[in-house]
Amino acid sequence: MASWAVRSLAYHKTRSILTVLGISLATALLTSSLSFLSGYRQALQRNIDAMGYQILVTGKGCPHEAATLILRGGSIPMYIQEPLYRRIAADPDVKDSTRFLMQTVPDARAGAHQLYVGIDQDFLTLKPDVTFQRGGWFSSEYADEAILGYNVAEYRRLGLGDRIEVQGREVVVCGVLDRLGTQDDGTVFLPLALCQSLFEKRDRLTGAGIRLKDMGRAAEFIERMYDLPSVQVVRMSQVQTTILGILDGIRALLIAFGGLCLFIALMGVLNVSLINLNERLPEMGVLRAMGFSAGTIFQLVWSETLLMSACGAGAGTILALGLRGAAESAARSVLAFVPGGEIIEVTIPAAAGSALLVVALSMLAGIYPAWKATSVPPMTVIRGAA
Repeated sequence: MASWAVRSLAYHKTRSILTVLGISLATALLTSSLSFLSGYRQALQRNIDAMGYQILVTGKGCPHEAATLILRGGSIPMYIQEPLYRRIAADPDVKDSTRFLMQTVPDARAGAHQLYVGIDQDFLTLKPDVTFQRGGWFSSEYADEAILGYNVAEYRRLGLGDRIEVQGREVVVCGVLDRLGTQDDGTVFLPLALCQSLFEKRDRLTGAGIRLKDMGRAAEFIERMYDLPSVQVVRMSQVQTTILGILDGIRALLIAFGGLCLFIALMGVLNVSLINLNERLPEMGVLRAMGFSAGTIFQLVWSETLLMSACGAGAGTILALGLRGAAESAARSVLAFVPGGEIIEVTIPAAAGSALLVVALSMLAGIYPAWKATSVPPMTVIRGAA
């Protein structure tokens, strides 16, 4: 069966190659779409988990805009005061808390913005997974020192003891973090008091991250927070739900587009199979006259479809892996919010599921040509009446 299928498809190489290419493109798109949907969800979950807190308290404004700006590493023009933070941290339902100041500065070398975050000692309490590749914590809360995210250190080729300029003032690198796969990798961390001084934001904070003793009392805690002046409160779980809700529209579009491409590829399989059959009707008649059963003829023709779909599915999986980086860059360029880390992870279930679906549907498309081959009247074809 295999040798028959190979010889039959090799007879019209260009036609067969174009059909396999169509199947491979449909497989690659389907694999990439499924990988994007699962990868985006996992990346968002990692970013939220990496923040280390369940509730965000910031200045008045749009709560979800504030949360997504903080997730993606952007500063927001809303602040809360240090005395207000102390009242929040003293709440009886608060287990752990940390305060921070986020500021972005244009970076001419990178053609983008550099994120600076002022943090306090409680930053490490809420982020136990943070580890140092080199060095360690600040020597004091007023020290002219900086801790670099992994990507900042790699891109700028900085190490312990090197000096960088922040707002016209030199600070010394005292630590470099291990890779986290979040926006922290591209962040320069400063002692909170130093950050407030450099950016002229004395006693002001971008926000406070809160971890509660019991999330079952979150509603009561949030209600008390809204009694405070000029604050807004956001549950990080709500932010995740909102972002994923927006993603539902993109998911429907991707599935519809992938389905259209798959349908076109299957029509190509059906068309090529019918053309091949019409060109080889005399051959089918001779085989029937020689005693080949209808089942054998069916299998011979169907094996061609199986071979084309298997080759196309395999090539499509390889194509999806090879173009993963380009697909991720394209997604980041068009989406308003993209979490840090890889958002397209081609997993074995996604690749295998896509390939199997394409092969199965291609085999369905090949049933009609294979059945038609079994109904060829041997004598009619041999006499040239067909």
